[in-house]
Amino acid sequence: FSVVPTALVGTWSMHRKPQRKDPIMATVHEQRQRRIEHALLRDPGAVVDVSIRLWEQLATELNQIIGERGVESMYARSLHQSQKQFSWLTPHPPQALEAAMTALRASLQGQAGTAACAASTAMLMHVINTLILLIGELLTNSILLKAWGDDVVNNAGTEPNE
Repeated sequence: FSVVPTALVGTWSMHRKPQRKDPIMATVHEQRQRRIEHALLRDPGAVVDVSIRLWEQLATELNQIIGERGVESMYARSLHQSQKQFSWLTPHPPQALEAAMTALRASLQGQAGTAACAASTAMLMHVINTLILLIGELLTNSILLKAWGDDVVNNAGTEPNE
């Protein structure tokens, strides 16, 4: 029987970047984040459309594994976690993805491209980090590659349009 100090209870959360002692693993997290940012900023005028497309593509793959309700729940959790940093994101309970994407589009359209990119990246990273914790890095990477393909992966090293 062991006692956990109450100061430590509830201090860890899945929405944070996975804490890794290995600098290579931390770099993988940063590279994944940069890939998403580059995909979103490749055409600064299309940040909102690209964001919605990335969500829909990821949802298509995740639906096969966790079902629509699972995707809706993960999206709602990601939205909730991201609202801590981006208070302008419109809150709503879990709902069908189409309705959620309509609400996300409305929230993102009201922001500058860089703010919309930052919020979209944060939301996607919350889902990705949750997946890594639940099913591991290898399977998560496989899902991301299937969802986003080479479009995001191969263009990760290219500079966004200024």
